[in-house]
Amino acid sequence: MRLFFVFTYFIPLVLFAQFSPGQLSKYHAHLEGNSNCSQCHKLRKKELSTGCVDCHSPLKEKIEAKIGFHADKPNKCGECHSDHNGKNFELVYWPKDINNFNHDDTGYILTGKHQKLECKKCHTSKNIKEPSIINWANEHSQFRILDRTFLGLEETCKSCHKNIHRDQVSNDCASCHNTSDWDLAISEFDHNQAKFLLTGAHKQVDCIKCHPAQTDHPEQVWQLTGMAYDNCSSCHDDYHKGTFGQSCETCHTTVDWKKDLKTFDHAQTKYPLTGKHTTVQCNECHQKKYAGFLPKYDRCNRCHEDKHYEQFARRNDGGDCTPCHNVNGFIPAMFTSSMHQLARLQLDGAHLAVPCNKCHEPFQPKKGITTTRFTWKNYSCNVCHKDIHRNQFVNNYKNECETCHKTDLFTNVIFDHQKSSFPLDGRHQYVKCNDCHKSEMDTIGSFIRYIPTARQCSDCHTFTEEIR
Repeated sequence: MRLFFVFTYFIPLVLFAQFSPGQLSKYHAHLEGNSNCSQCHKLRKKELSTGCVDCHSPLKEKIEAKIGFHADKPNKCGECHSDHNGKNFELVYWPKDINNFNHDDTGYILTGKHQKLECKKCHTSKNIKEPSIINWANEHSQFRILDRTFLGLEETCKSCHKNIHRDQVSNDCASCHNTSDWDLAISEFDHNQAKFLLTGAHKQVDCIKCHPAQTDHPEQVWQLTGMAYDNCSSCHDDYHKGTFGQSCETCHTTVDWKKDLKTFDHAQTKYPLTGKHTTVQCNECHQKKYAGFLPKYDRCNRCHEDKHYEQFARRNDGGDCTPCHNVNGFIPAMFTSSMHQLARLQLDGAHLAVPCNKCHEPFQPKKGITTTRFTWKNYSCNVCHKDIHRNQFVNNYKNECETCHKTDLFTNVIFDHQKSSFPLDGRHQYVKCNDCHKSEMDTIGSFIRYIPTARQCSDCHTFTEEIR
């Protein structure tokens, strides 16, 4: 009886040990019982069946697609995931320790700063994006599966990183950034990949000069798209205020917009350049004060200072210097003696032989300014010639020298005494001028007395002379 009792007592224990080697993990607790063995094991065998991947369908999809860590392990679940080790046993075994796991085996190679990250920095529930993983976790909501799984992450940067560019550019972050230092994109970015190629001085410009920080963004992210660059004025102030349109490249280059100017054919404009004008710097005429319109060129003093200080202001040409000068140089002047005959004072007689500077002498139109005189308020002789007659003819002849003199010779007197207040008649007609018009002295020196002179006979003749 005792033997039977012992037999009957131990037989169930032996049978139980054969069919249930140990308690299942809490994650598989719903599979407890001999009737569920075939869901994981091959029938009547210890080896695992395909039941693991049939249940874990998201993993089956990856194995079939031959991606991820399990791509080459379709039937090797038990090597890392053993069970029957108790209720609280975790089903994941790390042969090399989780911190020494070779991430290359997953097909996603860690580079740069990714190599130093803790697993949990990337493998968090918030980063899981694959719908199959999320749906499977929702179906088994009794466990916090998304907090435990290493599946479900996408290989795109935005899977873990926030797209601070707010969809300004594509999600292909690697086209600009690398994993060693994302700030290197600033210096390493190949702008030739963009629609606007950098040339000349543009290559030296700080990125933020063209890509301003968006102040309404918490990260102060640069603006990368939506910028106007179809013409230079999109970034640069139009110095010319629209005078020459928007085609700046007609004259300028990106090397140096001030110095590296393209050859401009001024002959195609309304004012072709000739003479010394061809060597003048552009900004000598096209000054900032003219921004917005073209400089006027209808007369010389639009650009040139009037060195004659308005002596010719009364002329009808309104500042036209061409009667005397041309574009080949101010000196020598082109004004000729024949042109002088068209002036207010026509040259004749001895005036023709007089050097220009004998009449056109320096004078001061304003204090501290000296120039050459070319015009006078009047052209009477005493402007140039000294009045040796002591102003005797101011009343009767208005000091008009031409009443008596010619320009060929002063001593060639043409005075008509018959038109004077003392007409000559009789023998008076043969009397020499200096017999009546005697030399006198004053504080300056000697001069000839013409007005007034004696008119009574006794003033010149004696009684004896009258009898004779």
